[in-house]
Amino acid sequence: MSSRAVATTGLALVRTGICAAALMLAPATLADAKPGPGPVVIRGIPGSPASTELRLSYLATFPNGSLGAARDNLSPGAMQPGPTLIPGTNPTFTPLKGEFLVGITRPVDLPPDMIPAASIWATPVNFGPGSISRISTTFIAPVGPYATTGGFAMGLVAKTGGKDDLGESEPKIAVTVNVRPNQLVRFQVPFGSAEPRNIVLPQGVKDAIFSTTDPQPFTIELTIDRREGTGTVKLTVIDQVFSLPSFPLSDFLADSGPTITAIGPGIAVNSNGPGQSASVHVRDFRIYTNVGG
Repeated sequence: MSSRAVATTGLALVRTGICAAALMLAPATLADAKPGPGPVVIRGIPGSPASTELRLSYLATFPNGSLGAARDNLSPGAMQPGPTLIPGTNPTFTPLKGEFLVGITRPVDLPPDMIPAASIWATPVNFGPGSISRISTTFIAPVGPYATTGGFAMGLVAKTGGKDDLGESEPKIAVTVNVRPNQLVRFQVPFGSAEPRNIVLPQGVKDAIFSTTDPQPFTIELTIDRREGTGTVKLTVIDQVFSLPSFPLSDFLADSGPTITAIGPGIAVNSNGPGQSASVHVRDFRIYTNVGG
């Protein structure tokens, strides 16, 4: 990849940390399908019934910075920018060629329990009990207080509501790469899991993600199985894949719970970064759904 300089734009996202793993891990066992002229199908969740094939149902690749969908079988239409509506956070949504730059700033005097975030959402969608969905997004070139205070994260969120992010008042599942103080980075599930799930990322992976001259893309994937009431997550960086153990969902259960109506990638700044800004480039966004679901 050619060298690229990324301007520090004000941005912010999720509150918890990022997981890590060692370089040169074995490749993923799940097949990551790429869009083509016909239906794109990938296999479902290991151990689930054979009928849980997943089909690419929504795809956004941001040609010339457009938020329109290249494939839209779910009918939410174009993705929609949506911040947390906290005053003074300066959310930014910048269209670029084949990317969308999302950013936010945390005011110095913001209470610790408030987490400013900026995201782009596919909404409305409809994933209730019995549904299976897999969402993924590819990020590149995150900029924030990595070398100083830490306190920012980028990731995927599935929640109730619409494009406005109402914080902890909305049930949600979030999977993030989270930057903590002292350059500790975790891949984790800060919201939506009934049990803790996280892993600390190794130095080589952090260097690849946060390089200021040659940053490498990284892909986060979240599978929400509302037949079983479980979730799984995966992080791919170059040829390394980090997976966390399957976790029980805390709100979006198999036989009850609210319907997921908004899904999207974003960035946030938590209380470790007062007065700090963060941003990240989003390269693509995909939703796979169970066939017939």
